[in-house]
Amino acid sequence: MQHKNVILAMGLGFLLAGLMAGCSPAAPCTTAICLVAHWPLNEAPGATSVADVVANPIFNQGAPKPGPVAAWPSFSGPTQVSGQVGGALYFPGNGNTWVEVPSTPDLNLSYGSLYLEAGVAPVGCGALAFYPVLDKWDQATQNGYALYLEGVSSGVVRAAFRLGNQTFFSNSFSANFNPPSSGTWAKVAVKVDGTNGAFYVNGSPAGTFTAPSGVTNNTLPLWLGALHTQPSGLFCEVALDEIKIGTINPSYSGQ
Repeated sequence: MQHKNVILAMGLGFLLAGLMAGCSPAAPCTTAICLVAHWPLNEAPGATSVADVVANPIFNQGAPKPGPVAAWPSFSGPTQVSGQVGGALYFPGNGNTWVEVPSTPDLNLSYGSLYLEAGVAPVGCGALAFYPVLDKWDQATQNGYALYLEGVSSGVVRAAFRLGNQTFFSNSFSANFNPPSSGTWAKVAVKVDGTNGAFYVNGSPAGTFTAPSGVTNNTLPLWLGALHTQPSGLFCEVALDEIKIGTINPSYSGQ
């Protein structure tokens, strides 16, 4: 009987150790950008959840709206298409189809420590068109951030970044996606470190700006593929892939 009790105690000890290991805090960030969320957007038709693969401090899972991920050419929900990396999701841009991520404290970013990145494949709708990417901007309080594309001319767009009560624009790049699989993808990023803001397109500098101070302080859900407040102009379709949100690591030494 005593031998059985020892075995039972050892088993419980191993189980407890395993549970404690599973609850261990995340490793410290050692890179220049500390990601708080990353949505690969590889979901197959029928998916009712859009996965965030970064637990920092939680997984910011999204929900496709108004219905599950759809197969091309249905728009009953975000539509699966070929992506820059694996699959991607395609949005009509009119606010009727999007991914909704509940508001969490880690998505309410400081204006001076912010990084947004997305693979984008816009259709060439021409000037005065806009293409939603991600949005957590509150028009009533002029608080938060949003990233979208703006048509410049036929087959040409630029990134637009709302931060607080200001909007900044990148240099232009191509818009020629023909869903579900042909056309040009671009990786668009915006980085704000203190008041120093910069755009990047495919890893190359694409414009700078002076950022305002502040912190996102709203309870709006984060939307992917739609905007809470639409800019002037006509909506246009866009495919999105590998969306990332992060903060700047102040202790990164570049080593």
